[in-house]
Amino acid sequence: MKRPKLKKASKRMTCHKRYKIQKKVREHNRKLRKEVKKRGRKKPKKDIGVPNSAPFKEDILREAEQRKQRREELKKQQKLDRQKELEKKRKQETNKDAIEEKQCEKEPTSKPKANPEQQIDKNSNKFFCRELKKVIEASDVVLEVLDARDPLGCRCPQLEQLVGQSDGGKPLLLVLNKIDLIPKENLEKWLHYLNKELPTVAFKSAMQKKDRTMGRRVTKKGAAYIDVSRTSLCFGGDCLLKLLQEHSVMKEKVIQVGVVGFPNVGKSSVVNSLKDARVCNVGPVRGLTKCMQIVLIDKQIRMLDCPSIIVAPSSSPQTLALRSTTDVDPGNLFDSVDAILKHCSKQQIMMYYNIPNYRNPLEFLTLLAQKRGMLKKGGVPNAEGAAKLVLCDFTGAKMSYYSRPPASWIPSPHLSCEALEAVKQAFNVEDLEEDNQNTLKASKYPNQASSIAFQSSGYTDGIIDDTELPDEVTGKKSAKVSEDAEELSEDEEDEVESEEENDRTASSQTLPEELEAKNAKGGKLPTDKQLNIEAGDLDDAYDFNTDYI
Repeated sequence: MKRPKLKKASKRMTCHKRYKIQKKVREHNRKLRKEVKKRGRKKPKKDIGVPNSAPFKEDILREAEQRKQRREELKKQQKLDRQKELEKKRKQETNKDAIEEKQCEKEPTSKPKANPEQQIDKNSNKFFCRELKKVIEASDVVLEVLDARDPLGCRCPQLEQLVGQSDGGKPLLLVLNKIDLIPKENLEKWLHYLNKELPTVAFKSAMQKKDRTMGRRVTKKGAAYIDVSRTSLCFGGDCLLKLLQEHSVMKEKVIQVGVVGFPNVGKSSVVNSLKDARVCNVGPVRGLTKCMQIVLIDKQIRMLDCPSIIVAPSSSPQTLALRSTTDVDPGNLFDSVDAILKHCSKQQIMMYYNIPNYRNPLEFLTLLAQKRGMLKKGGVPNAEGAAKLVLCDFTGAKMSYYSRPPASWIPSPHLSCEALEAVKQAFNVEDLEEDNQNTLKASKYPNQASSIAFQSSGYTDGIIDDTELPDEVTGKKSAKVSEDAEELSEDEEDEVESEEENDRTASSQTLPEELEAKNAKGGKLPTDKQLNIEAGDLDDAYDFNTDYI
């Protein structure tokens, strides 16, 4: 067998490559020399000194030497002066710091309080609550965006109550988004149910591309849409704009429209569809909108996009899985999927994902991971990745599932009759119904047999005021426990070890008769690992004190 080479590869290069490099270097140097000639090289002039024939040569050299010495002394003096000034400044700063520390010790409350808004993190729930309140206070009309697959679960009673109480009651409109994901019969029932309480607009957002435009192309005749398929069009936008423009004419001013709702219901997509351009960032990630954003739709309407409503921690696991602003914790992934599967038909889930019968959520996720090729190292199914996929399907704009409205209409207790009447007077309800019918005729819907029946959990409680937010769980308790464990003294550790050794010796000295008595009484015999000895091998045990020949 030939021995493999152990030396490193040679660094020699081909002659062609070496000659080429040398040629390039010569050309580069030639170019530099030409540039130097163009600029003109200025050689430093040599000091010719004092000629020997000059009169008073010695006196001139002496004066030049004296001037040189004076110049050096001046430089030294300037350097010393600069050092003294720096030392003075340092002493003054140290004295100021000492005086400030003394004042702080005497008057700790005299420090100016920092602005609380500067201390809040922009990714925290407290900041989201404040941004949501700003939008509600600044808006003249509020649009609550609902997911058509579960409209009742997307309604927040606390938000609707706050909108009805602010400034004597602001008009509230319901926008039923994602109507192309539910059957037509179910959509008609939901519109009939919701219109009894608040004006509801059937809406389907446009599918946006990655760039800032939405399929618009400039031609010789003007702007034209290159993608005119039904999936890329917006339905219900004209109806919504008509309502808002009529309201602005009634108020005789430019109105500000706040767009609110839970995460992944399509708030930013609604704004982009009305603007006909991608002005707000959209995506499947939860809580993508972090702060308020103002978008000018036309001369009469301004849209205010804001962060999502924060779900109350006391909500059900299903609500937290579908409506929380952040992704579910890895520890609660299986519980969230289990809560969602319990509210769906098992046969329809099996048909949608094309998997066989399963007994529990873990088996369902394992089968789904194997079906989709989601495997870890060694061919182990990635159940966590499958759980994230299921949650993304239910919250994204892909899966077609629907929930049925309640059998009988019950007025919401958080809305007063006066507020409902004021909202109906602010908008023309009859024209709205006609426009909704036109939208229903234009859009396409999935078949009810291919959709998944979903059981809604009702209204979702949200947190509007930042004071109601629970305190973040810190690791102080665990740190204290670890510190206490580390503070054990060596004597205590020795005592614990001695007690363990005594227990071991006592267990090893247990006789077979005692074991048989315990077994007769009904107790279980300890295993070999616990005793490290068998009852029948006591006589055959090796004795180290005797010599075996």
